[in-house]
Amino acid sequence: MAEVDSAARCVWDFTTGDARRFCDRLALVIDTGEDFQKRGIACDFVLLLHGAATQFGARTLSGTKFDKPDAADLAPAHALLRRFARMGGRIVVCGIAMERSAIAEDNLFDGATIERNVFVSSVALQNQGYAYMPIA
Repeated sequence: MAEVDSAARCVWDFTTGDARRFCDRLALVIDTGEDFQKRGIACDFVLLLHGAATQFGARTLSGTKFDKPDAADLAPAHALLRRFARMGGRIVVCGIAMERSAIAEDNLFDGATIERNVFVSSVALQNQGYAYMPIA
C-alpha cells in the first residue's frame, strides 16, 4: 500500500439516483474508512450529494420530484449515512439540487448540512489536498 499522510482525506461526490448502487458504493466508502482506521490512519471524509443522489439526503420523498410509485426505499441509505456519520464523515447536500428537486430544508436527513452549490465544496476540498472520488 502507498504511504498516506497522517490522515486520509477524501471528497466522495455522489450523483447516482439508483438506490442499490448508492448503498453499495456508500458501503464501500465506509469499508474504506474502517480499513484506514484499522491501520491507525485517521479519516477525514466528506460525502457530497447532488443531482439524483440528492433524494438520499431527504427524510421522506413525499412531495418531492422523487415522489413516484417506484420511489427508492430510503431506510437502507439512511442506515448507511448514519454509519458514515458515526465514523466522523461529513454529509453535504447541494442546495441548488434540493431546490430543483423540491426538497425542503426541514426535510433534510439529520446530520447533513447544505452547501448552496456543492461544486464550491468540491473545489475547495480538492484545493486543500482531498482526493476526489466521483460516484455516478
